[in-house]
Amino acid sequence: MMNNLRGKDTICRANLKLLAGALWGVCHSALADSGVTAYGVIDTFATRIAADGLAPVTRIDASGLLASRLGLRGREELGSGLRSSFVLEAGLNGDDGSGADGNRLFNRQAWVGLGGPLGEVRLGRQNTPQFYMNGKFDAFTSATQASGWNNMYGAPPRIDNAIGYFSPDLGGLTLQVLAARGATGGAAPLAETAANRNLQLAAEYERPGLYLGANYQQVDNAALPYRARRASMGASWTWTPRWTVFGAVGSERRSDGSQRSMLYSLSVRWRADGPLALSFGWAGLRDRLAGAGHGDAAELGAQAQYRLSVRTSLYGSLARLRQYDQRNSFALVGAAVVAPAAQIRSPQPGGAIDGVQLGVLHTF
Repeated sequence: MMNNLRGKDTICRANLKLLAGALWGVCHSALADSGVTAYGVIDTFATRIAADGLAPVTRIDASGLLASRLGLRGREELGSGLRSSFVLEAGLNGDDGSGADGNRLFNRQAWVGLGGPLGEVRLGRQNTPQFYMNGKFDAFTSATQASGWNNMYGAPPRIDNAIGYFSPDLGGLTLQVLAARGATGGAAPLAETAANRNLQLAAEYERPGLYLGANYQQVDNAALPYRARRASMGASWTWTPRWTVFGAVGSERRSDGSQRSMLYSLSVRWRADGPLALSFGWAGLRDRLAGAGHGDAAELGAQAQYRLSVRTSLYGSLARLRQYDQRNSFALVGAAVVAPAAQIRSPQPGGAIDGVQLGVLHTF
C-alpha cells in the first residue's frame, strides 16, 4: 500500500514538472511571438564592514555590482520609421527574496514610448540621465563598495510621472530632456504638482575609445525648504585595448545654502585578454561649508571581476572611506543596496569606514 502511494506521488511530481515545463514553454513562446522579452539580474554578495564607533558587521546583501531585477521589455515597428516600446522593471533583493521598494511594484522603470527619425518620447517612471551617465563616469561602473562616485554623489536615479525626450544620434552626439512632477528615487509617491517638479538636461558624445557626458539636474520637493541643483561632467578614454581611464566632477547645491560641495573622481580599468578585469580609483569630496554634518571626504577603491561565462561573473572589492571634521553621512553601498541595515554609517563625526565584499552575478 505504502509503495503504491509512493509510486503515485512520484508520478504526480513528474507530471507537475512536465506541466511546469510545458507552461514555461507556452509563456516563452507567447512572449517571443509578441515581441516581448523577459529578462533579469540576480546579484548577491557577502560583505564585512568596519565603521568607527561600531563593531564590525558581516552580512549577506543584494545588488552590489548590478541591481537585482525582473523585467519585461517590448518593441513594435509601426511602419514609416515609427516604433513603440515599453519597459516594466521591478527591483528585488536576492538575499531574502523581498522587493527592493515597498512603495512600488515596478520601481525601477515603468514607461511606454513612441520613437521615429526625430527621436523618442517616453512617458512614465524613468531612469534619469545622470543614472545612465554614472555607469560611464568611473571604472567601477558606479557600483560596488569601491565606487566613491556612487557612494558620495546624491543624484536620484529615477523619477515618477516623467516625460522624456531622447534625440537621434547626431554624429556621435545625443541629447536628453526629462521633465517630471513627482517623487525621486525610492521615496513614497508625491502629488503631481509644480512644487514637486524635476528637470534634467543632458548631452553625451561617443566615438570609438572616447566618451564625454554632461548633465544638469534640478529637483523640487514640497516637503523640503530648498531646491536641489546638481551638475556633472565626465569622460573616459581607452588608449589601449587593455587600459581605460575615467574622470568626473560633480557639484551639489541647495537653494537655502545648506549644501555646497564638489566631488572629483579619477579611476582606471585594466582588462586582460581573458575574462579578468581590474579597476582602481579615488574620489574626493570638497565641502564648502562648515559646522554640524559638514566636512570633506575621500575614498580609495579596488575591484576585480572575473567572467565565468557571458552571463555569470564573480566579483570582489576593497574600499577605504575617510570622512573629516563633522561629517559622518556616507556609507559603503553598491549598485542598489537598499536595506537600511546594510547602509552602515559611522556614528562618530569624521568616522572612517572600511569594507570588503565578494559576490556572484548572473544575468538572464
